[in-house]
Amino acid sequence: MIATIRLGRRPRRARYDRGAAERYWGEERPRLGDELRIVLSAGEPPWVNAAYHTWETTLLERHLRPRRGQCILDVACGLGRIAAPLARAGATVVGVDNALAMVHAAAAKTACVTGSKRRRLPRDTGPAVRSAFVHAFSSSLPFVDASFHAVICLGLFEHIPPWLQAHTLREMLRVARRGGAIYLMLLNNRSLLMQAGYDNRHRRARQLPNGYYCGLPDRDAIVATLRRSGARVTALGSNAHYAILRHALRDRSLGPAETRRAARAFADAAMRDLSEPGQGQFGEIYADHFFYHIVRR
Repeated sequence: MIATIRLGRRPRRARYDRGAAERYWGEERPRLGDELRIVLSAGEPPWVNAAYHTWETTLLERHLRPRRGQCILDVACGLGRIAAPLARAGATVVGVDNALAMVHAAAAKTACVTGSKRRRLPRDTGPAVRSAFVHAFSSSLPFVDASFHAVICLGLFEHIPPWLQAHTLREMLRVARRGGAIYLMLLNNRSLLMQAGYDNRHRRARQLPNGYYCGLPDRDAIVATLRRSGARVTALGSNAHYAILRHALRDRSLGPAETRRAARAFADAAMRDLSEPGQGQFGEIYADHFFYHIVRR
C-alpha cells in the first residue's frame, strides 16, 4: 500500500506540476548545451561537474559491476549518462525519464522509445540491443514486479517533493527483484555547507513558475523508510573533500592559471573521496552527497 511508504510523520503534499517539470527538463535545461550542466549542476564550471561525475560513476561501477545477463533500470535517466556505459559493459539497461526530450536524446544512441504500458521484459534482448528508454514518471514505473536485478536512481530526489519521493521509493522496491540492489544518491541535508542559503538560491522546496523544483531531501527519513520496508541499507560513500572545495570556490572568478589548478584540485578531491568511502562524522558535516546501496529482501 502507498500508505506504508512515508517520509516523516505527516508529509505535506506540496503542489507539483509534472507537465511543467517535463517542459523545464525537456526544453529549458537542454539549452545549456553541455551534457553535464544539463543533468548535473547548471551553475558550476565544467571541471566541478566532471569531478562529481567521476566520483559518482566510479563508485557505482565499483559496486554494481555491470555484466551480460543483468537487467538494470535507470530511474530519471536523463541523457543516458549512466545507462550508456552500463549497456556498453554488456548489461541490458532500461532508462526511464519524465521528460520525453531526454528519452529521445538517450535513445538516439541505442534502442527505441517505447510507450508507457506496463510490460514484462524479455529475458535477453540479444547482442544488438543493450538498452531501451521509456517515457514515464518515477512514481508509476510501467514494469511488472521484480523485473530488474538492479535499480539506479541518481540525482532525482532533490528535484521532486517528499510525497513523490515516497511513491518513487515504493516503485523502486516493487520492480527490484528479491535480493536485488537499488543504488540511490541523496543530498546531505545534515551538511553545514548545504544548509547555507548561498549554495543554491532556488533550493526552496517549492516548484518555480518554470517547472524547476529543488529541495534538501530528509536523508534520515528516507533511510528509515527503506529499513521499515525490510530493505538492508548501506552507505557506500560520501564526497566531503569535493564538497569543501566546491563551497570554498563558489562564485569566485578565476584566471586561466587558477582555473587549471582548480580543475586538478577537484579531480584530486574526487579521488580522495573514492579512497575514503567511510568518512564518518567528517562526511556527515561536510559532504554534499551520500551514495546508498539498498538490498530488497
